[in-house]
Amino acid sequence: MNMDTEEIRTTFKFLAQDKNIVSSFGIQEELFLPFLLSLKSGGSWSYASEEAKSVAIKDVTTYYNEESKTGYTLEKIYLFIDPVIINEEGAVCRLEKCGTKEERELVERPYSIVLQAKKIIFAEANPCLKKIRVRELEKKRIKLEGIPAYGAAHELEHLERGEISGIPLWTFEYIKE
Repeated sequence: MNMDTEEIRTTFKFLAQDKNIVSSFGIQEELFLPFLLSLKSGGSWSYASEEAKSVAIKDVTTYYNEESKTGYTLEKIYLFIDPVIINEEGAVCRLEKCGTKEERELVERPYSIVLQAKKIIFAEANPCLKKIRVRELEKKRIKLEGIPAYGAAHELEHLERGEISGIPLWTFEYIKE
């Protein structure tokens, strides 16, 4: 058996696992698209149809052992089905790039955001163990801070307005010191 055939088999096996995990939660398959995109391509994603909306928010934490000089980055993905913003706090200016635009833009995002959803699916992808643990959370509200909060605000802006609105990077001024 050559390597190409083995790679194809491994890919099909993984895709079958995708289908099984998605169907195990009893919700429309397309609502899982943001989750699958976040897992496979990185970042946070959103999806909307006439009936429902979903948002996948990625959060990462790196664990590093100073003695062994080794570590790993644990990826957490929250999939919110029909998310609603309950509370926002703070204001952080940041540069963001959206897939539909060429350059980054200056936007203002809340430092923390509380989201409520009909369902919250939570996943942890551990690269050292090569495992992706997925479960539905009992709670229906989550508070996100920092980067995950910015991602949530960005994706919810997509759902509300379609495009992200910000100030283009080319309005900045260089200062040489």
